[in-house]
Amino acid sequence: MILISARVSAVVLAAGTSSRMGRAKQLLSLGESTVLAQTLTLVQSAALHEIVLVLGASAEAIRRQLPSPQELKIVVNQAYQQGMASSLRAGLSAVDPNSDAALIVLGDQPFIRSQTIDRIIEEYRRSRAQIVIPVHQGRRGNPVLLDRSVFAEVMALEGDIGSRAVFANHLNGIAKVEVEDVGILLDLDEPGDYERLKAKYEGE
Repeated sequence: MILISARVSAVVLAAGTSSRMGRAKQLLSLGESTVLAQTLTLVQSAALHEIVLVLGASAEAIRRQLPSPQELKIVVNQAYQQGMASSLRAGLSAVDPNSDAALIVLGDQPFIRSQTIDRIIEEYRRSRAQIVIPVHQGRRGNPVLLDRSVFAEVMALEGDIGSRAVFANHLNGIAKVEVEDVGILLDLDEPGDYERLKAKYEGE
């Protein structure tokens, strides 16, 4: 049974310091857009209840370049230097209490297909799994969907770790979705990642 009524929010994590990149990777150019703006465009095309954007480092510079900030619920994580767990906490805290789940999207994954996001949401509505993970050729990727039942556990995490830290506690509650989308495995951590993937993107 597919529960069409299940509400899914997105939490887009874009608060990091981009220390390995050496500059704010959220604002790196990508075609006629930026890395973060392209990621948001993909998320906005999906059937989501709302989009929570978590900013931290370079928050004001990023906010000024957002193409449609009025469509987002923007949260600034003042504790962003404590790592990803603090951004997860800030984002999940801001999710509408009426939402049943949250799709955790990394702000530096602009190569994900919008159809992949829809597939993850469809699987959640079908199975009501606690955690839905996309898989490409046997490798787990992002974004990951979290049912509200695991929010408190994820929000209790500390340091520079993500929601993957709770997966082992919910092995029977995980649904994996096989997708033909290598974008779920691609993020931009270092200059070489950016230059290589930018050239591929702009050459298409």
